[in-house]
Amino acid sequence: MLIQVLLFLTGLFLLYLGAEFLVRGAANLAYLANIRPFVVGVTVVAFGTSSPEIIVSFVAAFSKQMDVALGNIVGSNIANIGLILGISALLKPVLVTRKMVGREMYWMLAASILFWIFSYDRTIDPWQGMVMFAGIIIFTTQLVRSGMQEREMVKNSDEKGKESIKRLLKYSPRVRVLVYLALIAISIFILVWGSNITISSATGIARMLGVSEIVIGLSLVAFGTSLPELATAIISIIRRENEILVGNVVGSNLFNLLFVGGAVSSFYGINTTGKVVFIDLPVMLAFSLVLVPAVLWWKRINRWLGALLLGGYGFYIALIFLMR
Repeated sequence: MLIQVLLFLTGLFLLYLGAEFLVRGAANLAYLANIRPFVVGVTVVAFGTSSPEIIVSFVAAFSKQMDVALGNIVGSNIANIGLILGISALLKPVLVTRKMVGREMYWMLAASILFWIFSYDRTIDPWQGMVMFAGIIIFTTQLVRSGMQEREMVKNSDEKGKESIKRLLKYSPRVRVLVYLALIAISIFILVWGSNITISSATGIARMLGVSEIVIGLSLVAFGTSLPELATAIISIIRRENEILVGNVVGSNLFNLLFVGGAVSSFYGINTTGKVVFIDLPVMLAFSLVLVPAVLWWKRINRWLGALLLGGYGFYIALIFLMR
């Protein structure tokens, strides 16, 4: 047990290092390329921090532990909003305007509903997985295209970005781009490494205690694979990169559902249960719907809403342990 605890702490330290380098590299890359940090957050950073979900879900599916794979996808999305946005808002209110995240929020809601519909008959077939995978390709293509169109606007309006670009261009922009891409790649590797150590230690302890695989997937594995997003969110708050924080959460949820869920079900098919369909997926959708009034009317996630999200997440975790 002591070894497992030491491994867990080591994993957390690696997560901190990876998140620090990832946020720094992503922010500088966005300024250098004249692209909004949110676009980088919802694509590069979100894909990178979703790497543990991708790896864990595929390994679980290949090992015929489909409950772990399914629980990881659904549980990670719940954790991303309830846990990560909840903690982030408690530390500092999170700005979420329609201009920043409106379109991407609707994509996330649509993906959540689609995943729920496909799960309703207790099986997500390979053709349904291919539909979801096609969705993430369309989303990413549109987002990158719109980001490129906004380059000139960002260049003219973002003084911070302009000064950063001027400073960076003095030292060969191509070299700088390669350096930041390398920094992001190394950061993602550290995050995946740290999350794998954390997940394996936590899961080992849970199995010793006789906890079922779906509960492990929904709680411990989902929490573990969401640790990169949590670490990135905290570092984003410290470095005042709010757009990277929000983009990371929304983008990670989309990648989990459409990329991870789509790819796994395309290869293996995913079997669901009544409790997942009627409890876990509605909870996931409910957490996602909280963003609608926050984006459309409040323009931010205040501390009271952060406390509500975090409390709701804690209640959900307690509920799944009691009901299963």
